[in-house]
Amino acid sequence: MSDLDDFKATYFDECSELLNELEEQFATIEAGDRSSERLNAVFRAIHSVKGGAGAFGFSELVAFAHAYETLLDRVRDGKIVLSPDVTKLCIRSNDIVADFVNAARSGEALPSDYGSEEKARFNALCSGDDDGGEPIEEFDIDFTPVMVNLDKGDDDAPAEVNMDAFAAPPLADATAWEIRFRPHSELYARANDPQLLVRELATLGELTVKPVFDAVPPLADFEPFGVYCAWELTVVSPSVTEAAIREVFEFVEGNCDLKIVQLTHAAPEPEESIAPTPSFADLMPEAPALELMPGADEPAPSFADLADSVVAATPPKQPAIPIRTEPMTPKAPAATEAAPASESEGERRNGIQSIRVDLDKVDRVVNMVGELVITQSMLTQQMDETLRVRYQELVRGLEVLAQTTRGLQDSVMAIRAQPVKSVFSRMPRLVRELAQKTAKKIRLETIGENTEIDKTVIEQLSDPLTHMIRNSADHGIESPEKRLAAGKSETGVIRLSAEQAGGNILIIVEDDGGGINREKVVQVARARGVVGPDEILTEEQIDQLIFAPGFSTADSVSDISGRGVGMDVVLSNIKKIGGSVHVRSWTGRGTRMTLRLPLTLAVLDVMLVRVAQNPYVVPLSSIVETMQCSRASFERVPSGGKVLQVRGEYVQVIDLCDRFEMATTVDEKSRFVVLCEAEGSMRVALIVDDIIGQQQVVIKSLEENFESIEGIAGGTILGDGNVALIVDVQGLKSTRLRRNAA
Repeated sequence: MSDLDDFKATYFDECSELLNELEEQFATIEAGDRSSERLNAVFRAIHSVKGGAGAFGFSELVAFAHAYETLLDRVRDGKIVLSPDVTKLCIRSNDIVADFVNAARSGEALPSDYGSEEKARFNALCSGDDDGGEPIEEFDIDFTPVMVNLDKGDDDAPAEVNMDAFAAPPLADATAWEIRFRPHSELYARANDPQLLVRELATLGELTVKPVFDAVPPLADFEPFGVYCAWELTVVSPSVTEAAIREVFEFVEGNCDLKIVQLTHAAPEPEESIAPTPSFADLMPEAPALELMPGADEPAPSFADLADSVVAATPPKQPAIPIRTEPMTPKAPAATEAAPASESEGERRNGIQSIRVDLDKVDRVVNMVGELVITQSMLTQQMDETLRVRYQELVRGLEVLAQTTRGLQDSVMAIRAQPVKSVFSRMPRLVRELAQKTAKKIRLETIGENTEIDKTVIEQLSDPLTHMIRNSADHGIESPEKRLAAGKSETGVIRLSAEQAGGNILIIVEDDGGGINREKVVQVARARGVVGPDEILTEEQIDQLIFAPGFSTADSVSDISGRGVGMDVVLSNIKKIGGSVHVRSWTGRGTRMTLRLPLTLAVLDVMLVRVAQNPYVVPLSSIVETMQCSRASFERVPSGGKVLQVRGEYVQVIDLCDRFEMATTVDEKSRFVVLCEAEGSMRVALIVDDIIGQQQVVIKSLEENFESIEGIAGGTILGDGNVALIVDVQGLKSTRLRRNAA
């Protein structure tokens, strides 16, 4: 992969983040927050997308983003009202920008008129402005080059820098602000133009501009893409504030050195500020300046001579505009004058707060940490009591290794962790569209969106959450008329929340609708053969039927639901990542669907048990309690099955030896009960021969390395090198229920 491909990949990653930010910001704007901070955020996002697209030559994306950016700029300035119609136009335009980005990523071409309708709307809205209504042309950037005459001519005076457009007399009784602005190379790499910033400053008051060339190195050290020009600007206005000035530079914050100082002296007389624009010679120090203007018989100085003179010069003479501040960067002695640029780069490197890393690289680190966990566990198991007494220093070293390994593992898991906000932010728009299609009034509430979870789990959440919310909007929330008749508010509420519970994350989708129509569910289930004609189900079992493949209670098929694939997708996707789904409904009051997900798919805290001389692993997050069989109270049901009575509750019992068709030699009373929680409040009691202890294991997929096995969630390698299977508690319970039903 070439450097350009790397840059493009980074740009597309940034676009994904920016598009997510646009969704979040417009969701907040739709909720009523139309503050300047929100508008500036969406403007920055589109500006950044456009800037990168221009750098890579994605002309279609640049053209659309530029027209969109123009509209947002007018909205920021208050020239266009952000009405609901304009907001909808912007939200639709976000999709078009995303389509252009995806097309640029894949190399596919969109239709030539794609987005033309929205662009026409942009131009129509912008044409109502007071400036005559002519929309800004694409790439409307008027570059004014600074020409310096370095060759000897008839006139000894060098060419002047053309800054007349920016020079103006200061106002009387006004506040003067001095701005020192030195751009970094990143500013230009992001397709930003300092001249646009200067133009924006000119709208705040009377502006005077002076270029600074004090960082020009000798020609031998000259970098073609180096940035050696800075500017000193003075803004004079009765009302301008520092906050207003900083707002001009907020789009390039972090990509430049910026100092803003309020001048304490009185405003200068107009004739002083209308002094001739400084020429290149004026910018040179006084003493060396005499050497830069040779006589007629002397050869003209080279550019290197000029640069060396600038580097070795004493501070320049006082300019015509009265400016008094500290230098933007400390000047080093003449012998090391080229250092400031590198020092500035070093300072910028030290200021970087985050880096972008490919997920594959992080996964490799996770795998290496997993192998380290296995090795550490193996070394610990080799230490018997004799070795512990004899080699106490080695034991202490192993304990430190265990702590360090755990800390390293937690740190790596934290790197992979990502807030569920990235998925939650897509849901407000989905609810809004569903409300329009179903003619219902629905409000979405989100809670705990900053809860962090493994990125691999996050990637599997989008589809299940989409189907769950569609189900709540279509089947759960009633029409406004029915809600009013039932004494409810006409606006239904769907609540989406996330919370951490031990080693799991709970994602809950809850609505205040009519609940599950259990009679209809059972009727459809019997008609389709999902439930036997004489089978009696509990309310909880009836609720779980909505996850059956092809099951739907919709009277007709629509683009929202009716084909019976939505909730089946939820269950299958969640099971793939080791999670579970639990449904609970209250007639007339609503439905709650709970996703129980692992924090990470890499390392798991488990309890190691022995079944018929073989090691098995039970996830610690599923275990409620353990007890000896001799202290447990078992009962028999009419069908012959065994149940465990725990504090007045009867729990299904599964003997792992019987389940995996193995024989045990351990006495029944010496065995152990491991009480586990399956889905929601459902519990199951596992009978094992012995409990070995707790430890951490690295999860290995059986599906990828062997095949899927009912009741087994995966495998792991123990410290002694043996392979142990990870018990799928929910899978065991579901399998037993199906066998009993048969």
